[in-house]
Amino acid sequence: MKMFYRLLFVLAVVIAWTAVQASAESLAAPELKSPKEKAKNQVPTTVLKWNEVPGAKGYRVFVSTSAESLNAIAPKAACADCLVDQKVDAPTFQVPPKLLTKNMPYFWTVRAVNDTDEGPSAAPRSYTLASTYFQDMD
Repeated sequence: MKMFYRLLFVLAVVIAWTAVQASAESLAAPELKSPKEKAKNQVPTTVLKWNEVPGAKGYRVFVSTSAESLNAIAPKAACADCLVDQKVDAPTFQVPPKLLTKNMPYFWTVRAVNDTDEGPSAAPRSYTLASTYFQDMD
């Protein structure tokens, strides 16, 4: 009888692990919508947009000055080189004001997330802020 319960326990663990893996693998990489690759003259509070991913409960948004740093982020790991590493519920994110510098290239990507895991990142895109723009004076 002991052997039966051990087998039952092992079977339950295998089933649970398979469900977790299937859940993570079912999340696709989001399709980035805007800004387009190598977009120029963007405002500092650029709105990043992507398509919804079936099964996602949210998204993780990254903005960096380096495409390499975005490609090196392990699932669930913090992005030390990112200016933005934030979870959001909707497929859109507005970059906070005064975070980015004009005339600089920035790279961004997004991952879909659920209760247990993160899906793969979208291929990073780049955009550049305008060299001049109107900004509210505080």
